[in-house]
Amino acid sequence: MRALLDRQGWMFSIKTYLASITALYIGLAGNLSRPYWAMATVYIVSQPLLGPTRAKGVYRILGTLLAGAATLLMLPHLVETPLLLSAAMSLWLAGCLFLALLNRGPRGYAFLLAGYTTAFIGFPAVTSPELIFDTVVARSEEIILGTVVAVLFAALVFPASVRPMLTGRIGNWMGDAAQWCRQVLEGGRAHAPRNRLAADLVQFEALIEFLRRDDPRHAGAAVSMQQLRERMLLLLPVLSSIADRLGALRRHGDSLPEGLETLVEDIRHWLEAATDSPTHDQLRTRISALKPQVDGDLQHLQLASLLLRLEELVDLWADCRALHQAIEQGSAPQHASHYRLSTRSVAESRHVDYGMAVFSALSAGIALMSYCVLWIGLGWEGGGNGAMMAAVAAAFFAAQDDPAPSMMSFLLWAVVASVVAGIYLFGIFPAVHDFGLLVLLLAVVFLPLGVLLHHPRTMLFALPLTVNLVALLSVQNTYSANIQSFVNAAVAMFIGIGFAVVMTRLFRSVGAEWTARRLVRQGWTTLAEAAEGRGQQDRERFAARMLDLLGLLAPRLAATPEGSDIASVDMLTEARVGLNILQLRRARLDLPERSREAVERILAEIAAHYRRQVAARRPLHGDDALRERLDASLSRVGGVAACKARDEALMGLVGLRFALFPDAAADSADE
Repeated sequence: MRALLDRQGWMFSIKTYLASITALYIGLAGNLSRPYWAMATVYIVSQPLLGPTRAKGVYRILGTLLAGAATLLMLPHLVETPLLLSAAMSLWLAGCLFLALLNRGPRGYAFLLAGYTTAFIGFPAVTSPELIFDTVVARSEEIILGTVVAVLFAALVFPASVRPMLTGRIGNWMGDAAQWCRQVLEGGRAHAPRNRLAADLVQFEALIEFLRRDDPRHAGAAVSMQQLRERMLLLLPVLSSIADRLGALRRHGDSLPEGLETLVEDIRHWLEAATDSPTHDQLRTRISALKPQVDGDLQHLQLASLLLRLEELVDLWADCRALHQAIEQGSAPQHASHYRLSTRSVAESRHVDYGMAVFSALSAGIALMSYCVLWIGLGWEGGGNGAMMAAVAAAFFAAQDDPAPSMMSFLLWAVVASVVAGIYLFGIFPAVHDFGLLVLLLAVVFLPLGVLLHHPRTMLFALPLTVNLVALLSVQNTYSANIQSFVNAAVAMFIGIGFAVVMTRLFRSVGAEWTARRLVRQGWTTLAEAAEGRGQQDRERFAARMLDLLGLLAPRLAATPEGSDIASVDMLTEARVGLNILQLRRARLDLPERSREAVERILAEIAAHYRRQVAARRPLHGDDALRERLDASLSRVGGVAACKARDEALMGLVGLRFALFPDAAADSADE
């Protein structure tokens, strides 16, 4: 495999193996009850970069302590009633998993871990509940030991900062944005760069968290990165709007109005950072000089709207350049205020699907409870291992649309780990009598596994193989392997994971198209609420919510069957509709009464349109009556005395006209 030839991968593997052996040695010397869990924790926590390792370590400790406290509350009171204890454990797993699914960033790991760690602590202790406090303390000691050793080795032995990777990712990010900008200004409508950009924007929230934990000196860069993400969020709908306006103007004639074609070409050169390109201030001056009088004339509104979006583009891109430079220098932004944003955080505006989170969490709880009923019904003394693994398998992949394939892979590699563990336990370990020889023999397997853990693609199977192998080997101070106990534990593990797979297939698995439809309906509902005056009315936060949906939707739309009606939905256009709705709602308050009432009727009809789409579960064409009302309102509001509210209302109306009826808008311009 190519991964096994990677020099960086081998360095990571050697470092991680040394850390795991150190944790194991300390655990053995300290006579911990299960020192191998310290070793397993090192492999779970260790990441190729320092920031993610620190973040995962912190949240692993928090999750373990929370799970220990929950076990101390549940087990002593319910151990005499196995079904009630199983129900409590299952409800706890579901509740923690629900919170984990609501927190898509690194913090969600703490809740995920707290959910299934209660199974690891509680189920093996049902035969000796009087020792539960000692068990919780021992488990916490093992996890904290493994975490501290992993973080220390990551920080002190060839530390790999997140900065170089982040610099490369942001460079690609800026490259995708610049490529799309140029395609838009040249008249292209490619979706690939914008979809990659939207998907990256969803992931960058976690990278910001990792950067904050990477090195205190990088705190300023984290601020710059957050501001860069906020501006990129608004860049997407601005570019989408420019594409539509340029397309409409170019369809209307052979070329753009006088001076505009040259301006667009100069902006494209400026985006490429050409040496002879005009400055930001020069571009803004030229844009202002081309702005026509704002009135009810559709062509004037088209041009004014385009120039307004071009102005936003150059302001946003100037800020993005300044922020990119600040990130490369590891400092806070110095000159990134051309485009003013709200000071309110957009972090709380990410999309949250409460219904799907409840569904996924309850499915995991039901899978665990079902296995426990089987375990109790059979009176299987060694079945607790299966309950532990059922909890892990059900929880670990719950965020996926269809977790069953990943769970089957988890089961497959658990079988492989059992075979390897059996060879070590009964074929090799009986001849091992000192720690040094043990280290050399374990290195034969764990060093190649560490290399596979370094790569995202191979890590998906290498991590369960590694962790299950450590658990099954159960290295302790004395050799006490028993073939019957080993087989019993392995069979219980297979049945537990298999049971979780079956229950997931029955109650939980959904396809990418199903999830895409649900995400689209969430977006339509958000637009209807905005038109009705409910929900979040802040421009940046609304853009963050809709574009977060776009980032989640893009990979799923790519996986939908060809010809699906949901694949025709453009969530970026819907985001533009929402921003125009917010602009119109804000401007209508200062319009004359008749104009304000006309605008409110339009908003009500737009809300009804999106409610109909939600009910139909598919995209619908807008009513001609709504288009005619938009045209009439453009004329009515255009006749209002010139003021800021009138101009904003006209921009909002023409934005809705083009977003909802692009073909009809072009036809009107041709008349």
